[in-house]
Amino acid sequence: MSRYQSLIWICVLLVAIGSQADASEQAMSLFAQGVEELNAGQLDTALETFKQVATIVPDFADAHYHLGLAYYQKSEFRKAIEAFTRTLELLPRDIDAHIKLGLASHKAGDADTTDSVARRAFYEQAVEAYRTALEIRPHNVDALNNLGLAYQELGQFDDAITAYEEGLTLNPDQPQLHTNLTTARDLQAGIYSLASYRHYQEGVRAKRAGRTEAAVAAWKQAIAESPKYLQAHLQLADLYFNRNEYQSAIQTYLSAISLVSESELSQPAVIANIFYNLGNSYLRTQQLESAISAYQQAVDINPEMVSAWANMGSVLLEMERFNSAITACQSALKAHNTARSLGKASPVSPSELNIIGFTLKTAKDIKAGKYTMQAYRLWRQGMSAGNRGDTPTALKLWEQAITLSPRYITAHENLVWTYFNLKRFDDAIRAGKTVQTLHPNPQIDQLITFAGELKAGKYPFKTYQLWDQGRRFSAAGNLEQAVTLLSEAIATGPKFAPAYNTLAWLYADKLGTNLAEAERLARRAHELEPDATHIHDTLGWILYKQGRYTEALDAFEQVIARAQNNPEYLYHGSLAAIKNGQSARALEYLTQAIALDKRIVQRLQTQNEFDAIRFTPAFRALVQ
Repeated sequence: MSRYQSLIWICVLLVAIGSQADASEQAMSLFAQGVEELNAGQLDTALETFKQVATIVPDFADAHYHLGLAYYQKSEFRKAIEAFTRTLELLPRDIDAHIKLGLASHKAGDADTTDSVARRAFYEQAVEAYRTALEIRPHNVDALNNLGLAYQELGQFDDAITAYEEGLTLNPDQPQLHTNLTTARDLQAGIYSLASYRHYQEGVRAKRAGRTEAAVAAWKQAIAESPKYLQAHLQLADLYFNRNEYQSAIQTYLSAISLVSESELSQPAVIANIFYNLGNSYLRTQQLESAISAYQQAVDINPEMVSAWANMGSVLLEMERFNSAITACQSALKAHNTARSLGKASPVSPSELNIIGFTLKTAKDIKAGKYTMQAYRLWRQGMSAGNRGDTPTALKLWEQAITLSPRYITAHENLVWTYFNLKRFDDAIRAGKTVQTLHPNPQIDQLITFAGELKAGKYPFKTYQLWDQGRRFSAAGNLEQAVTLLSEAIATGPKFAPAYNTLAWLYADKLGTNLAEAERLARRAHELEPDATHIHDTLGWILYKQGRYTEALDAFEQVIARAQNNPEYLYHGSLAAIKNGQSARALEYLTQAIALDKRIVQRLQTQNEFDAIRFTPAFRALVQ
C-alpha cells in the first residue's frame, strides 16, 4: 500500500524529527509494522499503529496518508477525509492524496442518505479534490473519470460529459469511461432520473454482495422512479431468471422489449440478446411455441447468434419438427463457421458446439427412421439417471429404448460401457457385439477385448482403471500425473499392453524425453499384442523421434500395409519417407491421407519437415 520505499521513509522521518534518534528509530519501526498490517488486512491494528506514528512524528505526512487508507478500507469515510486533508496540509501537491480525498468524499456523500445538504457538500469536496489533482497532473484519466462521477452526482451532467470525453481523448479504449459517458448522456436526456440511477447502482452492489432480495427491491425502485429505465428492467429480468422465477422474468423481458427505442435498434446484438433470454425463460416454463418465436426474433435481428439458433433447434427437436430442427442446427453451425472465417472469437464453447452437432444428428437419425422419438426420450432419461448416479434406472431405460428401436446404436453403446464398468463382462461382450453388427466402432471393439481379458483374469480391473485415468490426464495436459498412473497400471498389470503403449507414446510424442525407455515400452507392448497396428505405429514414431528414419519407414510401411485407410499412419509414413529422401512416396502417402482426412492439410501448411518439397507443384496442389 505504501507509495515510498524504505529509504524515502527514513529520509522523511529524519527531516521530520531531526536529531531525535530514538524517536526516529521507534517511528520507522512502527511505520513499517503498520504497512505490513495494512497489507495483511489487519485494519484495526494498522490504525492504532499509524496513530502512534503520527503521535511520535506529527508532521509525518505518509503516516496520515496510510491512516486515511485504513479508514477508507473500513468505510469510515469522514475519518478518512480528515486523514487525507492532514496529509495535504503537509504535502499540498501530493496527487495521490488529492485523489484519495476525492474518493473518500464521494463515498461519504453516497453514505449520507438523510442530509441532502451535507451530501451535496461531500460531492462538491470530491469535485474540488479531483480538479486540484488535474491541475497538478492534467492528463490523469482516473481523476477525469472520478471527476465525471462526482459532477454526475451533483446533477451537472454537461460537466460530467466533458470530463468523460476528455478522458476518452487520452484513453479511447477505456470501457468504464464509455459506460459512464453513456449514463451521463442518458441522465442529461432525462431517460431516467438521478435518483433512479442511484437505486440502480444500489441494486448492482447488492447483487454483487449476494443480497438478491435487496437487489430486486432497488431495481424495482429504480423502475418506479423511471419506468423507461431499460437497463434496470434487464438487470431485474436476469436476476429473476437466475432465481428460477421464470414467469416474472418473462414479464420483465417483455416490458424491456416494449421500451426499445429506434435509437437502440442500432445495437442489434443487444436487442437480439433480450429476445434470446426471453426464449430461454419460455423454454424453462415449457412454453415451447413462445420460445421458438422469441428465438426466431433474436436471429432475425442478429443472424449470427449461434446460441439462439442452437436452442431453437433443440426445442424444434423436442416438438418433433425434424426438418425445422435440422435447418436451425445447420444455421447455428453456419453462423459459427462465419464468425471463425472472419477471425472472430468462437461465439460458443466446444461443448456447446458438440451439443449442436448431436442435436442435428439426432433430428436426422429420427427423421431417417433409425430410432423413434420415444426411444430417444428414454435414452435421454437414462442419461439423466446415470448422471445422478442411479445406474439401475439408467440401464432399465436404455434397455427399454433398444426394445423400441433395436438399431439405436447410442443406447447400445451406453449399455456396453455401463455393463463393463459394473464388471458384467458377459453382458458387455454381448452388447458390444450387437454394436459391431450395427456400426463397427474401434473403441467398442477394444472394450470387448478388455472385457474378455478381464473375465479371463489376465489383469485386474484396477489396471484398466489406472490406464483409463492416465490417458485422460494425458489428454488434459496433466502429463506428470499421467506418467504416474500409467506406471502404476503397468506395475499392477504386467500383461496389459495398452498401458505400455500409452506411456511410450506420451514419452515420445508429448514429452519428447526418455526415448530409450519409450522404445522398451513399445517393444514390450508389441510382444504382448503383435497384431496391434497402433502399437507398431507407436514404435515407428519412437524410431522417427530417435532419428532412425530407415527403421521408422520400415515400421510405418508394415502398419500401412495392414491398415491402408488410417490417415494418421499414412501421415507418419510421409514424414519418414521425406527423411529418407523418398519424396514421391511421401507425396503418395500424403495424397491418400488427405483424401481420408482434410484436416491434415493444416499440418502441411505449417510444419517445416515438408520444406524439401514445399514448392513442388505436386505438394502445392495438395495444400491449396
